[in-house]
Amino acid sequence: MPPKTEKKVNVGLLAVYMIAWYTLNVQYNLYNKKILNAFPYPYMVSLSQLASGIIYILPVWALGLGGRSFPSGFSVPKMGLLGFFHGSGHFATVISLGAGSVAFANVVKAAEPFCSVLMGVLMTASFPPLMELLSLTPIIAGVMIASMAEPEFSQTAFIFAMGSNLLFAARGTLAKLIMSGGPGTKKIGGADVFALNTLFALVIMLPLAIYMEGAVIQDAWAKYTTGTKAVDFKALMNGELDTKVKPSPEYFAAYMLVCGLYYYTYNEMAFMVLDLLDPVGQAVGNTVKRVVIIIAGTIVFNKPLTQQGIIGSSVAIGGVLVYSLVKAKASAPKAKKA
Repeated sequence: MPPKTEKKVNVGLLAVYMIAWYTLNVQYNLYNKKILNAFPYPYMVSLSQLASGIIYILPVWALGLGGRSFPSGFSVPKMGLLGFFHGSGHFATVISLGAGSVAFANVVKAAEPFCSVLMGVLMTASFPPLMELLSLTPIIAGVMIASMAEPEFSQTAFIFAMGSNLLFAARGTLAKLIMSGGPGTKKIGGADVFALNTLFALVIMLPLAIYMEGAVIQDAWAKYTTGTKAVDFKALMNGELDTKVKPSPEYFAAYMLVCGLYYYTYNEMAFMVLDLLDPVGQAVGNTVKRVVIIIAGTIVFNKPLTQQGIIGSSVAIGGVLVYSLVKAKASAPKAKKA
């Protein structure tokens, strides 16, 4: 049986998927940061993004698009725990992005492989090889260097970005167990696991969002959305959200919906991209994606990294690539001797 790396890939289709993945991911980060700069209520913003996914999920399942339908035979307790990890991780990410710059949050999130190893040890009691552990060193060092260099260092941004790393690492470990199936359970594809993930996360995180911001969100919305201009679809698709001119309720609601759809579809596109790539391709794709987000964030929000920040970011992101390549090599099937 030939290894997966020999599978013929449609390069044109992969290129389209990669461009879409990067574009949607960058757009989500930029829209999200603009929303948080103008409307600093991260719990309700996070909740709205999870809810936006339903607009995408339900028609896909109801119409059977792509041959998909509502999955059955899954473990509700396991999916509930997965939804908790996903929802909590997403809330932590949005809080981090609201408290600090897009670039800084993404540099800290480059430490996710370290958290993945830690969660793998705690949840599966499996210890990685020594070389894999050593390859984590530049990631940790780079994040530390970039954090010390950040001119607007936010303890909140750092803590919540690291918290999201741990939660997403736990989500990834549990998702692999769910997608692999097991006795009495049905194997579910990655895209449908993410869809169920989103639904469970929305239900689980709703009480927290209401508790944290429910008492003030109505007044905050009324005070911010005092504009009267009709929805300008060109401005909406260009990501325009003027902090000096308050938007109409309709425009801001549409803006948050678009942001939420970017969030869901970039995650869906990530599954489609990674399904076509071998482990080395996955490593390169994820590393380049994070670089693109950091560059876009520094340009759009005019917050360039310091020289030390650039060094730290480069070391951390380069470390992610090295770790991914080491892990891919360790996981690759050994070639049989003739």
